[in-house]
Amino acid sequence: MRRSKGNYSKHSRNFRSQGRATITRLLRSFKVGDRVRITPDPAFKKGRPNNLRFKNKTGIVQARRGKAYEVVVKDGDKPKLLLVTNLHLTRVEGA
Repeated sequence: MRRSKGNYSKHSRNFRSQGRATITRLLRSFKVGDRVRITPDPAFKKGRPNNLRFKNKTGIVQARRGKAYEVVVKDGDKPKLLLVTNLHLTRVEGA
């Protein structure tokens, strides 16, 4: 049988062993217009953007959609809209 080549095929380690999210990270909220940096947390798959392409990119929060946030990131010359949960976002101060 051929090896699977999906997004999580090489992630054989236990993600839970990397630590749990603190309650302050789970309850963190952002306002429209905040500048945020995308920092994917490997322990949580839900609401995570593409790891390699958008890792450490900064964007602007455009709106809230359900539990996630709409973040506009420039990828080259094009603005792209990403849906990211608050676990994978950190606020950029003073920028």
